[in-house]
Amino acid sequence: MKLIISSAVGNFDEKVCKTWKLEKWFGIKDPDKELLFFGLYVDYDYNIFYNFDGKKTVFWCGSDILRLLQDHERQRKLKLFPETEHYCENEVEARELESVGLKPIIRPSFVEDIDNFPISFKPTDNPHVFLSGHPMREEEYGFGLAERLAEKLPEFTFHLYGGDYESEFTNVKCHGKVPADQFNEEIKNYQCGLRPNDHDGFSEITAKSVLMGQYPISKIPYKHIWNYQTEDELVELLKKIKEQKTPNSEAREYWRETLNNYPWTNGKKNI
Repeated sequence: MKLIISSAVGNFDEKVCKTWKLEKWFGIKDPDKELLFFGLYVDYDYNIFYNFDGKKTVFWCGSDILRLLQDHERQRKLKLFPETEHYCENEVEARELESVGLKPIIRPSFVEDIDNFPISFKPTDNPHVFLSGHPMREEEYGFGLAERLAEKLPEFTFHLYGGDYESEFTNVKCHGKVPADQFNEEIKNYQCGLRPNDHDGFSEITAKSVLMGQYPISKIPYKHIWNYQTEDELVELLKKIKEQKTPNSEAREYWRETLNNYPWTNGKKNI
């Protein structure tokens, strides 16, 4: 099996190849007859999918599903190949893919070395919570929410990464875009990764937080991870972090065993 990564998520190129130990497909002269598509975002991706003469597997990244839902021609092309295997990362994505006639398998991913994230959780009465987003999309990734939470929970500190954002709250720290190594080192000192997105793949924020024995919180439900639907519920979950005196070991072990269980990684069958 070879791998083709959509240009829309090209920043994951090196990580995906290294973690899944797959070589990149080098074009129509490549003799390999199995191709894994990491994301289907643009017409170029769908043209290759349509014309590739071999076994096709699709790993859906997240927002590529939203694009698919709005494009009937792309839906038609996918349905021409019912033998294609489709993988997504949560029930929200699965329902969307099912709504256009596909039969996805839910298997979350994490395209970094899980052994690089040992337990680092330390109990505290003044928890630190981290979020990550993108410029021009800060509201979608919860930066405004973090400010509202900071006002309600003054003993908490909220760390915002990746966006172009400023805050007047002393307990909201805006870090902007930082190198990956710096980010991974800094979040070791925190107690919770917060992912408030309504639509998302299995976020690296959630993955890294749980692997480090923290208590991540997600808007999208996942097993052994705290989940909320309303802002009031979120506030109550955050307050519970102060009560935690030991690392989140059960959740950590579950996700260490669950992540990246795909046929191309010799992973376990879906359970």
